[in-house]
Amino acid sequence: MNRVVLLLKPEEEASKLSFKYLLKVDNNWEEFKKLYNAELRPVEIEEVEKMLNCGSQENGFVTYICPHCGKQKVIPFSCKSRICTRCGKRHADEWAEKLNSELFDVVHRHIVLTVTDKLWPYFEHNSILQKLLMDTAAKAMLRIIKQFNTGKEDITAGMVVVLHPFGSDLKAKSHIHILVTEGGLTKDNRWINMPYIDYGVIRKIWQYEILKAMKKQLPEDTTLTAIIDWCYRNKTNGFTIFAKSRIKGKTKAAIRYVGRYVRHPAISNQRIIDYNGQYVTFGYKKDKLPHQMILRKFSFVRAVLKHIPDKHFKMVRYYGLYARNLKAKTHKIMQDLKRFIKKIILKFSWRENRTRYTGSDPLLCEGCGTKMELYSINYRAGPELKTIGGIDWITEGEIPDYVVEEEKEEKNRHQVYMPQLQY
Repeated sequence: MNRVVLLLKPEEEASKLSFKYLLKVDNNWEEFKKLYNAELRPVEIEEVEKMLNCGSQENGFVTYICPHCGKQKVIPFSCKSRICTRCGKRHADEWAEKLNSELFDVVHRHIVLTVTDKLWPYFEHNSILQKLLMDTAAKAMLRIIKQFNTGKEDITAGMVVVLHPFGSDLKAKSHIHILVTEGGLTKDNRWINMPYIDYGVIRKIWQYEILKAMKKQLPEDTTLTAIIDWCYRNKTNGFTIFAKSRIKGKTKAAIRYVGRYVRHPAISNQRIIDYNGQYVTFGYKKDKLPHQMILRKFSFVRAVLKHIPDKHFKMVRYYGLYARNLKAKTHKIMQDLKRFIKKIILKFSWRENRTRYTGSDPLLCEGCGTKMELYSINYRAGPELKTIGGIDWITEGEIPDYVVEEEKEEKNRHQVYMPQLQY
């Protein structure tokens, strides 16, 4: 049985546990798979096992070598799992930087749309209805913006829509976060500002659009019909609008917030407070107050894994002026209007990422401080690891004296082309 208590100790005193540790210790993952095998989706097993092997040389690695003293350093490939906190943080940061470079230089609104809890079970594990939820949110916002345009001109706004499928207590709670431009383009490419929106009207339009869309999708579902009738009879029915403050200029903070579930697990390691071998205690907030919840260990694992999205499902979608099929055209128009300045964003390298978070350059030789050079790449090709690379990658002219004769012979047997690394 789930137990909920008020959080009694400061969060900073919480133990340094991790979800990965909980799965590895006590053979928990293997035992969990035996118990829940019939319920687990293939994507859940795949993402967990990628995460468990993150940092393992079994998945491949690169070797760096110091050209001065010959000291070597092996860097395993990242796992890129949707529930790996280490890889997820990097992915979310890269996404935020890239999106921030592509947003127009206009005021944006951060809006949150919720639905009644009676509909949450419909969206859980249903990628078709999850996409419907996102598409309908965008449709409702476009309708609202056109309705509140004082000039009554047909304008198109830009929207970034993010699905958040759960709450901080790990329970299903599908809701939508939207970054939307405060205004839009007319058909003759003029920008119209629109600073005022009646959010009471938004709630009604949002409720109408999503209930209509779900009824159309599931016309024979009598339970859904009863829920829809109930929603129209009750004003306090769970359909709410949270209009965050207007976002001017730099938008990274808002982007990171709305995008925190782009490739993150349902719970951060910092919120896992205690594990005693049978129960897991974690922290969450409700009505802005800190709480704790205690779950049996396998109930906790199940609560986290069920929120892994289906494979290839996009948790972030772009609509209106930000739609991918309009991207090139709208960017050109906004540049002409001086509302968009393209920033050159270089994809973070592994080295830059580590340096930023640890404060030290991981590729400076620990022995002599010289910058290390890429020497070889070991990558998985089916069941075996293959190696490419060699001394030509790090030397020009004379070969350093630490490179043994066997390495030179191996290089001559395998002439390779250095690929562009993306790890």
